[in-house]
Amino acid sequence: MLLARRIPSALVLGLAVALAVTARASDTPTPSQVVVPGSLQSELGCPGDWQPDCDATGLTYDADDTVWQGTFDVPAGNWEYKAALNHSWTENYGANATRDGDNIHLDLAAPTT
Repeated sequence: MLLARRIPSALVLGLAVALAVTARASDTPTPSQVVVPGSLQSELGCPGDWQPDCDATGLTYDADDTVWQGTFDVPAGNWEYKAALNHSWTENYGANATRDGDNIHLDLAAPTT
């Protein structure tokens, strides 16, 4: 079902707000890095927000389930984010796994891991 070359096609927010990016497509080679840039990055260890090159919000590729994933301690608040490939905005995915799509919203009433 998954193609040999991969790009993120979906961000999955689980019960533990574990971010995961599954990848499917044929127009881009497998990325070397996937980062979650957004309004929450400065709270997660980056020097600022919306920085696709900040590895503090980088995801790790899990070859067992073929998903880019990470777990973060996110404070309560209203946040927005996307998935950016290879430390740049050249290829990024937002809401509904749309390339260059709208920001994904995350509204938390309490801090969540």
